[in-house]
Amino acid sequence: MLGGEQDILYGPGYYRVNMSLFKSFPIWREQYLQFRADGFNVLNHPTLGAPNGSLNNNGGQITGPQFFQNNTPDSRFFQLSLKYAF
Repeated sequence: MLGGEQDILYGPGYYRVNMSLFKSFPIWREQYLQFRADGFNVLNHPTLGAPNGSLNNNGGQITGPQFFQNNTPDSRFFQLSLKYAF
């Protein structure tokens, strides 16, 4: 075998449900007002990080959440917005 064994520990999967609702209200001629509600991680499912790679007595222990990027919360959150198109 060339090299060593790889990928012998598998971490938890990525599971997230996002939803959006739109409603447009006609104002005048081609103008309209659009209401939008967005929900991110609607089921509030945690996204756990990968297990550590050491195979001693704590092998495969998950010590925290998965890091995506700065300013990306892992918890459920909603945002509301209005858009006026003319």
